[in-house]
Amino acid sequence: MQEIDAITVKRATKGDRRAFKALYDWYAPFLWRVLFPMAKRDMTTACDLVQETFIKVYCSLHQFKGESALSTWLYRIAYTTAMAYARKPRNRYWFQPCTDSIRATDHTDGYDNRQLADRILASLCADDRFLLVAREIDNIPFDDLAAITGQNAGALRTRLHRLKETIRKSYPQEQLAMSEV
Repeated sequence: MQEIDAITVKRATKGDRRAFKALYDWYAPFLWRVLFPMAKRDMTTACDLVQETFIKVYCSLHQFKGESALSTWLYRIAYTTAMAYARKPRNRYWFQPCTDSIRATDHTDGYDNRQLADRILASLCADDRFLLVAREIDNIPFDDLAAITGQNAGALRTRLHRLKETIRKSYPQEQLAMSEV
């Protein structure tokens, strides 16, 4: 992802509201792409998560040290916001356990690729949806994903590989175009 200019970030850090709006306009679509699949494609939930993420960003932007890309820092906040949402008791249905969450179904009904992708994403737990979307759609490097999730890059690489294998086995009749790890 291309980053916004450093001057805008510096102005936003100092409390310039127009600069913060520019940050929001620049990064909100990026975070939407991440949070929408994590929210099982529920628009209301995804909007709430994006807004909550930016509230947290606004309150803590002065703490951004520039040790990583701003997008990585924002991604981390969005990730922790989504995981906190998923852990709330009223949202337990949203956060599925990872084991046995993918089930093979009848593939003769002619779903197009978009519907297949929606079905696959809906069958995954929030952590796996995040990892798959972040790596395969947003092309976030494993080192950045490690910083975002607090997990080891090698472990994430292995987890993604196993996740893809599980998906391939669950949807053997479909042409799945997932790149190799």
